[in-house]
Amino acid sequence: MSADFQRKKLGYFFRILDLNSNGCLQMDDFTEMVEKVRVTLGYEPGSKEHKRITDKAVKLFNSLVKDIKPFTFNQVTEQEWVDFFLKEVILSGDEDTLDDYKELIFNFMFDFFDQNRDGFISKNEYEDFYDIFGIDRAYCDKAFSLMDKSQNYKLSRYDLMNAVEEFFASNDPTLPGNWIFGNWESEPHAVL
Repeated sequence: MSADFQRKKLGYFFRILDLNSNGCLQMDDFTEMVEKVRVTLGYEPGSKEHKRITDKAVKLFNSLVKDIKPFTFNQVTEQEWVDFFLKEVILSGDEDTLDDYKELIFNFMFDFFDQNRDGFISKNEYEDFYDIFGIDRAYCDKAFSLMDKSQNYKLSRYDLMNAVEEFFASNDPTLPGNWIFGNWESEPHAVL
């Protein structure tokens, strides 16, 4: 497996999550993420849906901090992120840890964006994902069509889980899952 290829993808995904672009993942990034989701999806402040997405974001951040054990309290740098995922998740050979993180990230994404709770991500829901995370929409159509293997204009849990697995575990740059978060060779938030 090419560690450089993995390092690029992991750094790109880190920068997607680093919404304030300060080079560290902090609770503020996840709070901002929740607020963007709340506004985009029209959830009322304090509503059941707002609380649900807040709980998911807090759980993800706390899991990352607990596992990565950053040098600075509650602040994960890109280097710490990439090193952790490369050494402890991807290259460790520990399938259980890899599966746990794929599941954690997948559930986080899927639960945020399956707005109508039908078990699928529609094209509009996927576009909302790109908008919220500041991913260049120029790549949205390509990514969606590559992952929509059944060509039914919606992404199933299987489609997305497969894409998350390809993104995190593959060393083949031609696989569709590498496009799940847009062009991993570009900079996220470029359209902001």
